[in-house]
Amino acid sequence: MPGPASGRFLAQNAGLPATNSVGLPVVRPKKKLKAFHWDKVDTPLATHWAAHTPSPESREEKYHELSKKGILDEVEKLFMAKEIKKLGGGSAKKDDKKQIISNDLRKAFEIALAKFSQYPVEKVVQMIIHCDKDVLDNPVVMDFLQKDDLCNISDNTAKVMAPYSKDWTGPDAGKDTREQDPNELTRQDQIYLYTAFELHHYWKSRMRALALTRSFEQDYEEITDKMRAVVGVSESLRDSVSLMNVLGLILDIGNYMNDANKQARGFKLSSLARLGMVKDDKNESTLADLVERIVRQQYPEWEDFAKDIEGVIAAQKINIEQLQADAKRYIDNIKNVQMSLDSGNLSDPKKFHPQDRVSQIVQRVMKDARFKAEQMQLYLEEMVRTYNDIMVFYGEDPADDNARRDFFSKLASFINEWKRSREKNIQLEEQRKRNEASMKRKNAQFKALQAAEAPGPASPGSAGAMDSLLEKLRAAAPQTRDQRDRRRRARLKDKHQVRIASGQQVPDFNEIPEVEAALQTGKSVASAITADDGASNGLLSPNSLPPTKEAPDAEEDDVARRAAALLQSFQGGDGAEDDAEKRESLRKSRRQTAAEERNMRRRRREKAQTSTTGEDGKDGPTGADGTEAAPSASAEDLSAAADGPSSSRPGTATSAGTPAEETGTEATPAATATATATATVTDTSPEESKETTG
Repeated sequence: MPGPASGRFLAQNAGLPATNSVGLPVVRPKKKLKAFHWDKVDTPLATHWAAHTPSPESREEKYHELSKKGILDEVEKLFMAKEIKKLGGGSAKKDDKKQIISNDLRKAFEIALAKFSQYPVEKVVQMIIHCDKDVLDNPVVMDFLQKDDLCNISDNTAKVMAPYSKDWTGPDAGKDTREQDPNELTRQDQIYLYTAFELHHYWKSRMRALALTRSFEQDYEEITDKMRAVVGVSESLRDSVSLMNVLGLILDIGNYMNDANKQARGFKLSSLARLGMVKDDKNESTLADLVERIVRQQYPEWEDFAKDIEGVIAAQKINIEQLQADAKRYIDNIKNVQMSLDSGNLSDPKKFHPQDRVSQIVQRVMKDARFKAEQMQLYLEEMVRTYNDIMVFYGEDPADDNARRDFFSKLASFINEWKRSREKNIQLEEQRKRNEASMKRKNAQFKALQAAEAPGPASPGSAGAMDSLLEKLRAAAPQTRDQRDRRRRARLKDKHQVRIASGQQVPDFNEIPEVEAALQTGKSVASAITADDGASNGLLSPNSLPPTKEAPDAEEDDVARRAAALLQSFQGGDGAEDDAEKRESLRKSRRQTAAEERNMRRRRREKAQTSTTGEDGKDGPTGADGTEAAPSASAEDLSAAADGPSSSRPGTATSAGTPAEETGTEATPAATATATATATVTDTSPEESKETTG
């Protein structure tokens, strides 16, 4: 390789002097990017930027490194400059055209004739001069062609336009030539030149007559409809007797409310607006509500006046003065067009454009237009007369402009206020009826409830008073254990009806003939045993005992039990237990109390033995055979036996024997009584009796 190489790509030109120019980087973007505007440092070598002034070779390497990492591509993608396109390049010829009319008029031309923008200038001018249907039926075009800017030409515009125009009033207008070419003007200036400027001597009359041909029928219907409405409403006000009666009622009520110095024989319609301002003492109702309610309830034949004069609501939107002006303008316009055709600008067709057809188009409709103008005059006169008369009839001044303008609106406001008062009163009356019906219904329900709660025949265990029932509910609520005891006694009573003396063994059901007979015949075991055993053995069963003084208490307990069950059902308590849980709780209670009862019986026996040994020397009563006779069971013992578990807890058993019985010696009365008491029959189960006898 000839010569040394440095910087990888570029050779070093040692002979060239070093310069401070930075130069362009080697790698350039494919498209133009947005510029970053620097605030350059004048002497970078004296600043820290001196370290960032690499040689061209190092700069080249740096940009290649940035290119490989994709940084330059990303910059090019994010900061690409938008291309500037030249808009309106085809309008270069616009500067070649000359514009004479103002910019506002030129824009108005563009807007009004936008529908014909695709047509050439000659076609548009021809449509306007020939009175084409597309032009006459387009209200936008017709309104634009009647503008003052087209009808009245300024002197400056006429001076500039004159070289491009032609005079159509001369004898040889068709042969005259133009001094300058109209093609030098813009499109809008050419249309203006050929129409409004060259035909300015009759342009205003022409456009007025052409507009009349398209609007006289529509305007006639619109104006006459309003006139007929005014006349009709005025006649309805004059013929409404109900309205006069209502106004008379208002006058009577007002005079009744006012003092002597404020009495009136009549009032103007403006006073009707004050009816809604007079409030009652509760500030809930107004005088207008009162008048409406009186008319509806006391004078229903007057109530239809609102329908009779309902037209005033629509008639209030009509401005009578403006309606009169429109009618007069309509009549005058037709008269002016007719005068122009007879002796005015439209009377000489020779001064028209040769192709202008305005005379034929206008003459065709003028006959109907004149007839409608005559009818319009009659309607106008009738409306003015009727309106003035009705204003005088209701005390208004026809010469007052404000009174003429607000006459119908005053009555319309009164009708609207009347309807609001009617709706308000009807709602209040319906609400009052609903309240009365509700009160009657509640009173009937209250009476029925009182009748249902009235005291009836007294029940066996209650006086029928609510207080006593509540007391029984409170007293019976916690006595769930007593209920369980009673249920237990009932079950034991069904199982063991035979009284068993102390020391005897409980017989099996299969060994009792009465039970076998009862099972075969279908009778209850209790009834069979009670009937036979009580008669043969002379022993009293609990069922065969005579009623005692506790019978009313038992009935009262039944009532209490029912009340307790009712209270427990309210509270959702013991009444919801399952039968299995009840039985299990009963078994547990029996097991717990059995041992305690046995201990108590053992202590009683020991005590009885102690007392018996101390009284051996005393004599007791003897029987007929010389032996000691046991005293008979007292009433207390019988009642205790009948009470069952109430006197002796469930599961108790009598003593197996006494000392007197074991030794065979004579027992004292106390010992005999003790033995007799211990020998009473108890309603115990066979298992418990076996335990106790053992």
